[in-house]
Amino acid sequence: MKVAEPQFAYLRDLLKRRTGVCIDDSKHYLVVARLLPLVRQRKLPSIETLLDRVRQGTDKTLEPQVLCALMTHETSFFRDRAPFETLVRLVTELVPRRAAKRQLVIWSAACATGQEPYSIAITLLEHFRDLLATWRVRIIATDFSEQALERARAGLFSDLETARGMPPPLLRKYFRQLQGSWSIVQECRRLVEFRQLNLNAAWPILPTCDVIFLRNVMLYFDVPTRAALVQRVRRQLEPDGGLFLGGAETLIGIDTGYDRVAGAGCSYYRPKARG
Repeated sequence: MKVAEPQFAYLRDLLKRRTGVCIDDSKHYLVVARLLPLVRQRKLPSIETLLDRVRQGTDKTLEPQVLCALMTHETSFFRDRAPFETLVRLVTELVPRRAAKRQLVIWSAACATGQEPYSIAITLLEHFRDLLATWRVRIIATDFSEQALERARAGLFSDLETARGMPPPLLRKYFRQLQGSWSIVQECRRLVEFRQLNLNAAWPILPTCDVIFLRNVMLYFDVPTRAALVQRVRRQLEPDGGLFLGGAETLIGIDTGYDRVAGAGCSYYRPKARG
């Protein structure tokens, strides 16, 4: 199957308007590869038929499925590792500053199938178990894809998924084998709240966050979309909090409202002091 140029232009515009994600002219093959399973699942004759039904709007479930199929859901446990080591340092600094309210909020944005927020939960359990017993610590994990969130809530991962980044001692400690998969334990599940959220649309009410993981997300956005997003994120972040980006992402040339803070093998960003 192929995607004709008008269809490709329609898809590219729809994806950009709804999600902020940009795809360039060279990605025809990617569109075909990602939409074919949906075409077959729906038992349709072609991608053209699929897109005609999206345009008609009679099936409200179809557009989100097409958009989710076109988006990248790449993730792994403890991806790049250094941000999680730096998270320990940052939380250690924040704890005395939050002693009065005894609460921490961490937001994992674009969490896909849940490996990142569960990695955060394991990090907190490993280093701050006593604190978790007496404080209210929330990990809010959001994603555009409800299908990805369903998998994240299930907390079941294959051998291949756990082999990607999960150290064997932590696998034995925080997972149980269940019907050929690895099921994450309840003490991790209880820390994570999964919600549907489109970063490029109006956000539901979120608490002000102490830490935000927005990692390997902005790679798929153009510069104006990145700039608008990090401005919104800054308003959602405590003045002494930390914003973590992916290793290939930067705020240089995008936003001057943050200071870069060195961590353990990586950096994070803190809102600049006002005034």
